[in-house]
Amino acid sequence: MRMNSRWVALAIIFVSFLQFTLNWFNIVPAFGGLIADLHLSLPQVGVVIGMFIAGYGLAHIPGGMLAEAFGMRFAMLFGIAVETIGTVLSAVAHRYDVLLVARFICGVGGSVYIGSAIGLTAAWFRDHELATANGLVTGVAFTVGASLGLYLWTDIVAALGWRAALLFGAAAGAITFAALLWVFPVPFETRGSDSARGVAGNHLNLAALRRTFGNRNLWFLGLSFLGAYGSYFTAAQLLPAYGVAHLQLGPAAANSLGVMLLTSGAVGGTVGGWLADKVFGVIPTMVGALIIESVALLLIPYLGAAGLQIAAAAIGGMGILAFVPWIAMPGLYRDEIELSDIPTACGLMLTIVALGGVTLPALYGWVATHYGYTNAWTALAAASFVSMLFCFLVRRPDAAHSASTNAEAAFK
Repeated sequence: MRMNSRWVALAIIFVSFLQFTLNWFNIVPAFGGLIADLHLSLPQVGVVIGMFIAGYGLAHIPGGMLAEAFGMRFAMLFGIAVETIGTVLSAVAHRYDVLLVARFICGVGGSVYIGSAIGLTAAWFRDHELATANGLVTGVAFTVGASLGLYLWTDIVAALGWRAALLFGAAAGAITFAALLWVFPVPFETRGSDSARGVAGNHLNLAALRRTFGNRNLWFLGLSFLGAYGSYFTAAQLLPAYGVAHLQLGPAAANSLGVMLLTSGAVGGTVGGWLADKVFGVIPTMVGALIIESVALLLIPYLGAAGLQIAAAAIGGMGILAFVPWIAMPGLYRDEIELSDIPTACGLMLTIVALGGVTLPALYGWVATHYGYTNAWTALAAASFVSMLFCFLVRRPDAAHSASTNAEAAFK
């Protein structure tokens, strides 16, 4: 469906984004049923989580190339269909190995979807409030979908059982797929323009690959967020357990740390886009947020229960606040990255930071075991801060909002 309003288009992308994180996180309330029905151990449950991340991480670049070859509409619908199929397979799995394959398929589908969703957002907002739009999609919609999967689906699992609950999640994906067949937001006023051609396919060629993989700014951007990305996911998984072990927090208080970290991302997503577009510019916004996240990580060993809540909010909020301008950057390099390249460019950046998501939780565990938790949190803070320094090697996007020019110049 061709339309004129970019905000209506963004609303459609926002709603479609919900199924992505819903079917990522709704497996968590099902863990109790999985353990009972499939006789899984806790390490095996950890592998189930990891298989989604594995599929998600490995498919970023192929997903972007799929969008360049066949168009963003095809790639978005393909990603939704694959994640939905993976969710159905998860619901009907009666063996551990089948469940692992199903979660891997889910991750692949989610990865293919997100690159084209970001690219389509850029098609509508490349000349406008791109960071703000990305903040609403990758920050707020991500958080809302994840919260639905984690908390609303807890009640659905309790009422209907874990298999039926996952099938309800798959139904949300199927409904989104069907709706996008009818209301996929193609910009009407750009028919025949660069934006319209960028959303379409037939762009995968050697020149496109050179523009993406030969772009030094994309590599530096990936490295700049590697530490913060890994530290964010490490804190999200392990901060509640740290509160139990070292502050003797009860289960409810410990879980509230995870809730605070997750939900603060909605605020960070909204504010981060506005700050990047209207106040500081993309690079200063990233740098400021990453410094605050690093300080919050560094202070964790010295905080009590109330302080940990503040630290969780800072890590969650600043992590997403930095992510929003970071993921918008390929769309701002109008002189280097064509619109059709954006899904692959984002895929490259997300693949780089995935290394942090894999290695930093392991590093945290190793340092904590050998040198204590104070040094473990210090190591995460150092990783976040040191990788942030790559921001200073990134060229300011020429398409950045004019209000940010002076602020950005300080980082040149």
